[in-house]
Amino acid sequence: MKQKMKLSILAGVILLSGCAHSYTEDQAQNRLSSQSTLAVNWMQQSGEYRALSWQAFNTAKNVFMHSPASPEERKAVIVDIDETVLNNIPYEAWLIEKNKNYSDKTWHQWVADRQAEAMPGAVSFANFVLAHKGRVFYISNRDAVDYQSTVDNLIQQGFPDINKETVILKTTGNTDKSARFKDVIAKGYTPVIFMGDNLNDFTGETWHKDNIQRRRFVDENHEKFGMKFIVLPNPSYGDWEGGMSQHYWKLSPEQKMQIRKKNLISWNGDKGA
Repeated sequence: MKQKMKLSILAGVILLSGCAHSYTEDQAQNRLSSQSTLAVNWMQQSGEYRALSWQAFNTAKNVFMHSPASPEERKAVIVDIDETVLNNIPYEAWLIEKNKNYSDKTWHQWVADRQAEAMPGAVSFANFVLAHKGRVFYISNRDAVDYQSTVDNLIQQGFPDINKETVILKTTGNTDKSARFKDVIAKGYTPVIFMGDNLNDFTGETWHKDNIQRRRFVDENHEKFGMKFIVLPNPSYGDWEGGMSQHYWKLSPEQKMQIRKKNLISWNGDKGA
């Protein structure tokens, strides 16, 4: 009997090991979503995440006050919206809970609910800029269909000077923000600070680039970070994820899991074993 049990267990182990990397679409999506759980836990539960947000906006106040601008120009601050001034992590948590991938449909529903809360320090900073004769421009890749919901949400959270001139969403399929940055300059403003959770919130040079190119941009422009470019942390999502592999966003959940694992840079701990 014991021998039969041993053989049965061994057969089960072999069977499971043979299936270890083969999942149905739903199983793969479940595992893919679960990989984001700790990042979302950190963003919702840790004091460190709040501290980094306060740190970013406190730094921005200091930079704004010491940034020169010519008398005929008005200082501007260009900020991203999502995970920069508004916190959408409850939507990310919902995706994990329901084992769902991001979709435009559910995202638009979330935005329409107007439940995003202001990031710590964001409202205080926006009021500070306005009080010191500057202007904040909210340049986001949210779709134009979400404009009214976005404006309502920002106003509800206490952001000042929210209107059609200052809230600039994506009106075409092009997510490169460069043209919209130039539009702000064309209106006579001098952008002295860019704030965001994505390198694309600062420049078009990293748009649709892989992570090697994105890291190179950072190293080549390191003196601007904490000065003109102020980054807020976001380990949950972003263009850095797509930068791990060509056509990443078109891959299946199982293929994405494989890419994520392949991109790990690990310690060779087995060398001396």
